[in-house]
Formats: sequence, structure tokens, C-alpha cells
Amino acid sequence: MLPRHVLLAAVALTAFLPLHAQNLKEGSPLYKVEINYRDGNEAGATTDRRYTMLLVESRRAVFKAGSRNPVVTESAHPQAGNTVASTQFTYLDVGVNIDCLLQAVGAKVAIEGSLDLSNITGDTSPATGIRNPVVRQTKLSMDAVVELGKPTVLAAIDDPLTARKLQVEATITKAN
Repeated sequence: MLPRHVLLAAVALTAFLPLHAQNLKEGSPLYKVEINYRDGNEAGATTDRRYTMLLVESRRAVFKAGSRNPVVTESAHPQAGNTVASTQFTYLDVGVNIDCLLQAVGAKVAIEGSLDLSNITGDTSPATGIRNPVVRQTKLSMDAVVELGKPTVLAAIDDPLTARKLQVEATITKAN
């Protein structure tokens, strides 16, 4: 059970946050950004991922969902007289990372930001028992002007070397 002073502070903060959020968007338009990511070789086998965020104009929004995965970067075996093995790790952020900033440009909206989708694959070596991670990653830097309410393709990749087809589409609408 939480101590009483921590619980009271949490209740007070919960009451304050909606007021703070109203002050942030006061006077600035609020937009809904929908990003649709398609990864597949055929229309029937396409994997769609849809991400939606609410953004206040001229304020950066960040969406992160995933995990921090440890990867061994160094391992030292015990030397004579020392029985302790030493292993060092680096943590990789994998998953979905979206960073976005919007600015009205007349009847259109400029979108600037990045999309980073990643995951870790790899096999464990039978000889050493060590996992050899491979990071599969798709990165996109966005800088475009789009019409409100109209789905706009920000990037499309049709890679003949890997037979991989990707498409990133954004739809921005006014939310207030």
C-alpha cells in the first residue's frame, strides 16, 4: 500500500493535469494524426498498422511503444584468482517510435518528424549459446505539406532485392 502522502500527491496531480492540458491547447488548433503503415508483398497478405495521435499545433508529440532489449556488448571470463565473470550490456529501444510536429500552412498542414519501426531477430549460436541479434529497422524522416482529411502517401518502397513492399500514409484532420 502506498504511503498516505504519496497517495494525496497523486490525487492532487491527477486533478491538476486536465487543467494544464486545457491551457496548452488554448488558442492553438488540435489535430488528429493517423499514420497507416503497410508491409506486405500482396494486397491480400498486407499487414496494416495504424497509429493515431492528437497534437497541438507547433508542439512536438512523441509516441513510443516497445521494449528495451539487452544485448551483450562485452563479456570477460574469470582470470586466475578472480572467480567473477563480467558481462556488459547495451539496451536497444525496439518497437514503434513516432516523433511529430505540425504547423498550419493556409488550408493545409505541414508535418515534420520521424517514424522508426524496429524489432530484434536472430538465432542463438549452438557453439557458444550466445544470441546473435539482428535488428530489423524501417526509418522515415517526414517533411511534407498535406491537405486536411486527405490520406497522403509519405513514403512507398518497392525493393526488388528483398521483394519487400512498404507504404506509409498519413491522414490529418482538425480535432477542435
